[in-house]
Amino acid sequence: MKMLNTPADWIGQIRFTGLPLLSSEELKEAQKSLMKAYVDTQHILNQPGKNHDGYGYKYADLNDVISSIQAATKELDIAYIQQPVTHGGQTGIHNYLINSQGAIFDFGSYLIDLGKPSPQEHGKCLTYVRRYSISSIFGIASEDDTDAKEFEGKEDFLSPSELSGIKVVYQQKKRDLVEVIAMAMAGDELAKQIIADKDNPVKTKLAIKSITKMYKFSEDLIDKKSTAKEKLVTAEKKEQEQINQQAAKVIDPPYTESSEFKKLSNEATKSDPFDEAMKKVR
Repeated sequence: MKMLNTPADWIGQIRFTGLPLLSSEELKEAQKSLMKAYVDTQHILNQPGKNHDGYGYKYADLNDVISSIQAATKELDIAYIQQPVTHGGQTGIHNYLINSQGAIFDFGSYLIDLGKPSPQEHGKCLTYVRRYSISSIFGIASEDDTDAKEFEGKEDFLSPSELSGIKVVYQQKKRDLVEVIAMAMAGDELAKQIIADKDNPVKTKLAIKSITKMYKFSEDLIDKKSTAKEKLVTAEKKEQEQINQQAAKVIDPPYTESSEFKKLSNEATKSDPFDEAMKKVR
């Protein structure tokens, strides 16, 4: 989920505006009234019960969240609008808070990238984004925070077969996670955003962690291999230098002037006296 449309005249992620027919003073008073109602709502709002099970945790569904907000705002001059929006292959909600005096707090759009969802998936997405976004605006904890526990309780490593089955949406198409991570490492900004998205599923986060660890291990292994190769080459050079030094002592004068060397040179076998001398070294 990500934020879209953050206008120039906003504070944080909220744009404070109002109906164009209001005068400057009327707009200020309307905005003050809406802000007070917003603060009062959070003071008296009761957290909804997490009475539903799903995906391994308990949560409050959209009806529970809406009921809690309506109960808190029934005596206050404040209401909300959740406008369905689409942007490319993304779908989501644009949230507003309003009051009867004409003030508008624009919270921007919250979108999820689903590629090309079916009508049923589109509906599920809207329900999901409505619940999460309105809960965030009013400070509602709509589900148990189990992601961190589940993430920490998992092993750091996923097998190649598990990794190959994980896909993420990139430019409205499902792509292998490994491929997108490679693109991110190559500098692709969109791929970097997808990999860094805090709303990635737990398994995707574990896969990213696993691939990162394996990549680091691979880098370390390459470095160690390079170091070992350098040591081997250095050792071979040193050994060859020692052989050359020993050979020089045997072959260089005064040995070449000795009777033994001359005798070998004149033998019928015509063996190379230098080869014979090197045999002594080896």
